Amino acid sequence: MKLFISDGGRRIEAEANQGETVLDVLQRARIEIRATCGGAGKCRRCQVLVRDDEGLSYRLACLVPAKDGMEVVVERAGAMDVVQSGTAGAFPPDGNVTGYGISVDIGTTTVVAYLHDLATGERLATVGRANPQIAFGSDVISRITASIDGKLDLMTDIIQDALREMKAKLCAIAEVPQDQVVRVTIAGNTVMQHIAVGLAPDTIGFNPFTPLSLFGDEHEIQGLGSCYFARCIASYVGGDITAGMLACGIDEGGTRLFMDLGTNGEMALAANGRIKCCATAAGPVFEGANIHFGMPASPGAISKVAFADGKLQVKVVGDVSPIGICGTGIVDAVATMVRLGVVDETGLLLDADDLDEPIASLVGCEDDGNVFYLTEDHSLYVTQADVRCMQLAKAAVCAGIYTMMDAAGIRVEDIDKLDIAGGFGAYLNLESAAAIGLFPKELLPCASSVGNTSGEGATAMLVSGAARDREAEIAQKCDYLELSTSVEFNKFYVDMMGFEVS
Repeated sequence: MKLFISDGGRRIEAEANQGETVLDVLQRARIEIRATCGGAGKCRRCQVLVRDDEGLSYRLACLVPAKDGMEVVVERAGAMDVVQSGTAGAFPPDGNVTGYGISVDIGTTTVVAYLHDLATGERLATVGRANPQIAFGSDVISRITASIDGKLDLMTDIIQDALREMKAKLCAIAEVPQDQVVRVTIAGNTVMQHIAVGLAPDTIGFNPFTPLSLFGDEHEIQGLGSCYFARCIASYVGGDITAGMLACGIDEGGTRLFMDLGTNGEMALAANGRIKCCATAAGPVFEGANIHFGMPASPGAISKVAFADGKLQVKVVGDVSPIGICGTGIVDAVATMVRLGVVDETGLLLDADDLDEPIASLVGCEDDGNVFYLTEDHSLYVTQADVRCMQLAKAAVCAGIYTMMDAAGIRVEDIDKLDIAGGFGAYLNLESAAAIGLFPKELLPCASSVGNTSGEGATAMLVSGAARDREAEIAQKCDYLELSTSVEFNKFYVDMMGFEVS
């Protein structure tokens, strides 16, 4: 049977098999659609306009059985805000290679690529886009599940197609012939790197969480040639973290903490000549998923929240009317609720009767539960469940920090520098992050946002042999801590769940 799909001005005829959902058909047709829950019917992000014998209505693609002759319209929101720049250490180019090179950061949510002159190291062009695998879920577990369900080849094809398209776009921008691109380096988390080369990430999803490869080697991709993939430390500390540590110079002395807060919460602590690494199951809340009005950092997303001059103030991506809230916005919102006393130390959202004006007017009841209103018309708000999601995420991250400190035998006051990387970290209000306990508040004076260090580290390895050697040295210094079996982590996790209220 056939479905007729309209997508951004394109009209596509797609074959459907008996028993498939509309989401299955869209995935196979390589049409980008957000399905952050992996098609479980929970996130409600895969809404499409459907016309069939039941009429015309909006429905969830993952729950609608495909029917012959069905018309499906995929409506596009504004472009996601993709972080393209970051902080990198100084690695001068080798200078003995002619031609051009491309460095790539494959994130779970976004992909960024850079074109460089290999002789001079000059950056000639940058492009960024959403990771087209978002149709298979927002986190690595969803991608592993999709692989187990037989969709590995499809996910590999669509990311390689995206990389070839980005190469063509980079070369067009810089007016460089594509055949003069002679080197490619790629950094991503361990699952993304597996999928990019066609290796099944299935074993990463189950204890003992063993990857098929830790990379640090070359893989052939049609249309790109031989690509160097950054070294991974473990199943959940990937090449993006190794590249990030390289870019930030984590091994340059002192006690340094590095955190990459995106869909996954990976971190590293350099102390006493070794580097402790771990990954926390923070969930996709930092990307706006699992939040009642959550959304990516696209136009219409509330990205900042503050209480000033007696009223709540919000900033919206694109300076348009708000339609939801992204990860940085929800951190700001919860921090504001903590500062105003709208939530207590346990995270309970208080009744309006327990608060004084003008704070009380920001609290109401929706669907039999207390909420914190973000807009004057009360159309957008933070729910009790949203606060609980943020508590779980921030507790996991902070507990990971304390577990690494415990393993390294150091205290918070011993840490000289905190670097926060990733798309989420680039726009994160550090004062808000400290207020909710995402990291110890004592680290606020030495904390900084460093942007897309994965891409910058990949760039360093693209142009510099010294950087590639340094990456290998960093990897050898790393000791991975498996938090899922850590008694210390579980103790810290419980301790970090609450808020510090005045």
